[in-house]
This record gives sequence, structure tokens and C-alpha cells, in this order.
Amino acid sequence: MAISDEANNGRVVRELLHNTAVRNSNADSVHNVKYRYDHKVLTPSCSPASDVLSLDGGSSGLVYRLSPGPRRASREAVSLKFKTLRNSGTLLQAEGEGALGLSLELERGKLLLQLRQGRTSSSEPRLLASLGSLLDDQHWHHVAVERRSSHLNLTVDKHTEKVQMPAEFSHWDIQQLSVGAVHVSQKPEVSKRNFYGCLENLLYNKLNLIELAKHKDHHVTVVGNVTFSCAEPLSVAVTFPGPQSFLQLPAAEASSSGGMSVGFQFRTWNKAGLLLTFELPREGGVVWLYLSEARLRLQIHKAGRALLELTAGSALNDGQWHAVELNSRQGRLIIAVDKEEGGSAQASPSFSVTIGSQLFFGGCPTEDDRQNCRNPFNVFQGCMRLITLDNQNVNLIMVQQKQLGVYSNLQIDMCGIID
Repeated sequence: MAISDEANNGRVVRELLHNTAVRNSNADSVHNVKYRYDHKVLTPSCSPASDVLSLDGGSSGLVYRLSPGPRRASREAVSLKFKTLRNSGTLLQAEGEGALGLSLELERGKLLLQLRQGRTSSSEPRLLASLGSLLDDQHWHHVAVERRSSHLNLTVDKHTEKVQMPAEFSHWDIQQLSVGAVHVSQKPEVSKRNFYGCLENLLYNKLNLIELAKHKDHHVTVVGNVTFSCAEPLSVAVTFPGPQSFLQLPAAEASSSGGMSVGFQFRTWNKAGLLLTFELPREGGVVWLYLSEARLRLQIHKAGRALLELTAGSALNDGQWHAVELNSRQGRLIIAVDKEEGGSAQASPSFSVTIGSQLFFGGCPTEDDRQNCRNPFNVFQGCMRLITLDNQNVNLIMVQQKQLGVYSNLQIDMCGIID
């Protein structure tokens, strides 16, 4: 079940309806994946008033400096909610005497509590605890760090881990709290590690730091491009939970150059599965873009034989989002994964690679309604988002409303994959 808290974006009530997706008979390539199945109830927002800010992932941040003087309380607590589409970034830092500090960092969708020594970003942190997974799902997640005398409690959503305080912290007091941009020697540092997304109800010992920032309290400094609303762009995801799942889209109008491009992001735990297929109208062949052994592979077939094969990327079944691009321009065919961080492969085929009237993502219709779609590979089980055809975004909400394309057995407007 999901309750809508913003347009087209349901907040998942995670405790409900955890089902296991149907698995393929090939046990070597299929992970025992679980999915959330949600029935969206669109209701007016009735949540109590909350304070929200968004951070742009650049130099934006918020710094709270505590008043000097002895405070040594037996209990301190910091809590907040966040949502993001990026799987990594520094969420919060607490700095104190002797260059000692604690940080909360997203790392590949997990939340890490780390001890830092030294005021330079190059100082190696020590991991104290790790909680959560796939936290970059654009849903709100609750985080709390509570210090009780000699130990810390780290809570992510409804899971809590107790951590023994290191000896260095026996007489440590927080002097400064910062969210967003990594702060070193009072100056913001632009880094790929900076948090991009939204924060809600940032509290230190029940003191609302976002509210203080709005009222320009002298203890709070706002740095860079901070807005007091959740300005994160909406990205609609779609879940392919089983063997009957597919998304059929009409091809974009033929470009004057005779080329084509398709882009999308996916995440999965499985090593194999069909991502995309379409027919070549001029050649009478078929293109398959699929995962095999956790690598991206492209095959072009005609009359039962392979005309071309390309391979790129590796370890793509890690549950993280991966960006895929397929381009055909001026006689060159290129597949790429994760841009400069991944891999690519290219060829110069003697024939034109263009899209027929339809594309199929994730699988094919049933045999009764096959429409020249064939899938000789495993079914895809996972999520997709940010689909583009010839650099034009596909509106998946229109798909959900049956105004564009055809689909079967999909969960639209969410990524239901869980760890």
C-alpha cells in the first residue's frame, strides 16, 4: 500500500505485502529477489507541518554552531528524514574538540556511521556501523543518532544498531553540525561526495535546525543553493517483477540522419535478463540488448545467425542503478554503461541500425499477442527509469494512464526491488 505525499510519487508503507518474484529455472543467473507490491491510494496530504530543505549536491549546505561552554549531557540526539536518487554522499557531520568527528554517509545505498580524525577530507574514516540498503529509492527514510553515555544508537527507518563509543569520545562534545556540503576549516568543499536530495525535520536535541535557518538564527549558516522546499526532480521508476512483465513503446519518428538512440537506467540482482529488443525494418533482423553473466550484451540476428555482437560493463547485478546508452549514428553503433565510470563497445556495421515501429523493454507479450517480439534469454527482473528515445524523455505516467504504449504486470511509479 502507498499513500501519495506528492504528485505521482507514493510513499511506500514497507511493512505491507512483501512478495517474492517468480524465479527462472536457471538457478545460476537468477537471484532470489523480493519486491514490494503497492496499491496506491491518492489522498490529500494530512501530515503535520514539517520543515524541508533541498541540497543541490554542489556547495550547498547548512551549518549549526553550538554555543561555547560546558554541555556534557548524558544524552544527545540528532534525527532527520531524507530522500535521494543518488546512492552516495555525505549526509551529516558532527565535529568536536581535537579534530574528532562523526559522519553519516550514504555509500552505494547503505548508510554508514563513521569516526573521523583530522580536519582534512583525506583523513581515513573508521567505520562504526552500517544500516539499510537501496536507500536511494526517492522515498523518505528516517535516520537518528543518539548518544547515551558510553554508546551510540544508530536508527534507519525501524532498524537500530547499538555501537560502543570509542575511547577517544569519552570527553567529546559536539561543537558543530553540518549537512550537505563537506565542510573543512569552515569552508565548503565542492565534492562528488556531497549529498543531493531533500531533508525533512532536522532536529538536534529536539531543536529544529531548518526552522532556525528560515528565521536566520545566528547559530545557523546557510551555504550555497539551499531551498526550503523539496525541489528534487521527479523520476518515475517501473518494476518488472516476473516473466509476464513487459513494456511496449512506439518508436520515435525517424530522424533525418537515419540514426537512433535509446537510453535508460536499470537496477537488478540478476545476472541475466532481456533489457530491450526491437526489429530492424530495413534488414529484416532483430536487435537484443540483454544481461548475461552480469555484463551488457548486444546481438543483432538475421535468419538465425548473428550479424553482430558487442559486450560492455561488468558486475551489473549489484542492485545499483546503471545507465545504459545505445546509439547508432553515421555508420557507428555504440553501447555504453555508466558513461566514463563503466565501459563501452562499438562497431561499424555494413547495414543501418534503426528501430521499427515498436520497442519492447524487459520481455515480450504472450504468444497470443507476440507482435514479432521474441525473447530467447532470461526474463528481466528489476527496475528501470529515465527511459529516453532519440533524447526525448518517455513519460511513464502517461504509460500508467494507458495514454502511451502497452504494458503488462508492471509496478509503475516505484522501484519495488528490495535487498
